Amino acid sequence: MRLGIIGLPGCGKTTVFNALTSSSAQVADFSTPVRGPNLAVVKVPEPRLPFLGQLYNSKKVTEATVDYVDVGGLTGSAQKGQELGESFLNHIRPVDALVHVVRNFQHPMHGEADPLGDISRVETELILADLLVVEKRLERIGAERKRGKRENPEEIRLLQECQEILEASRPLRSQPGISDISLLRGFSFLSGKPLLILVNQPEENVPPLPQEIIDRTLAPYLEIVGKLEMELAQLSPDEANEFMVELGLETLARDQVIQASAQLLGLISFFTTNEQEARAWTIKQDSSALRAAGVVHSDMERGFIRAEVIQVNDLESAGSYAAAQKQGLVRLEGKEYIVQDGDVIFFRFKV
Repeated sequence: MRLGIIGLPGCGKTTVFNALTSSSAQVADFSTPVRGPNLAVVKVPEPRLPFLGQLYNSKKVTEATVDYVDVGGLTGSAQKGQELGESFLNHIRPVDALVHVVRNFQHPMHGEADPLGDISRVETELILADLLVVEKRLERIGAERKRGKRENPEEIRLLQECQEILEASRPLRSQPGISDISLLRGFSFLSGKPLLILVNQPEENVPPLPQEIIDRTLAPYLEIVGKLEMELAQLSPDEANEFMVELGLETLARDQVIQASAQLLGLISFFTTNEQEARAWTIKQDSSALRAAGVVHSDMERGFIRAEVIQVNDLESAGSYAAAQKQGLVRLEGKEYIVQDGDVIFFRFKV
C-alpha cells in the first residue's frame, strides 16, 4: 500500500507525515529551496501475527508495510492557469491512494482556516491535471489517425467520458471504477484515486468541522491534531501509552490512517507461517487463493495444487495445527477460493 500525502502550504502536511511515520522530516518554509519528497516505510500493526510466530517458533516475524510519500507542489493556483510540476506528478501518480491534509486552524501566513475552500482548490488542481492528460491523449490519437494509424474506439469513448466528467468540475472518483478500467489504468488519474481527508486540528479551541466536507469530496475523513500526534510518535511505546491514557486517546492517528486507507482500498490481510517466518500479507478483497499464492511467490501461483486454510482465531483457539485438523477447522480449498481476512494459508504447490 503506497499513500501520497498532499495539501496546500501551511496545512501541516510534513508534520502529519512525521506523525504517521515517526520520522523527523524537515518542515519546509518559504526561505528554503524546493526539496525532494519525504519517503518512509511503516510497518502495519497486526496484533494477530505474534501468535503465529510463537506457535511455530518462527525465526522471523514480518508485518505488512505502508509506503508514505510526502511531496510538495500544490499551491491552490490551478484556477489561475498554473500547471502541476513534473516532479509532483512523477512522485504522486504511482501511489494507490491520496491523503489530503486540510488545515482547520489559523496560520500566521495563510490566515483563517477555510477547510472547504482548501478542499475545493486542491480538487480543482487534480481535476485540471487529469483533464490535461485526457486532452493531450485525444490530440495524439487525432494526429495518429491522420497518419493512418488504427485507433481504438473504446479508448476514445472512455477518454471522452472522462473529459465530460472533468469539464463538469467533477473528480473521476465520482464515477466509481472508471479509472480502474484496463484501457485507462495506465494514465494513473489523480482525481480517480481513492481519497482520505485528514483534517488537521489545533491543539486548543477546536472549531467545528463543516458537515459538507463529506458531501463535497465524496471521501471519508479523519480529524487529527498533527502537532500532538507528531510528539507522541517520537516517544517510546510506554511513554506514548502513558500520555494517551492521560489525554483519553484510544488509538494513534498513524493506526487510524492505515486502517482507514486499507478499508478505502478494499484490502484485507492473510497470513503464512512456518519455522522460518510468520508473515502478514495484504490483498484486495474478493481475491482468489491462486492470486494470494502469486502475492507470496510466483512459483506458488504457477505450480498451485491446493490451499490448506484456517482462520487465525480458530487456530489460536485450537492451540495447534494438529488439534485444529482433528476439530475439522482446517479446510482444503482450490484455486478459486476467495480469501478472507484473517486466513492462515498453507500453499501446496509443485514446479
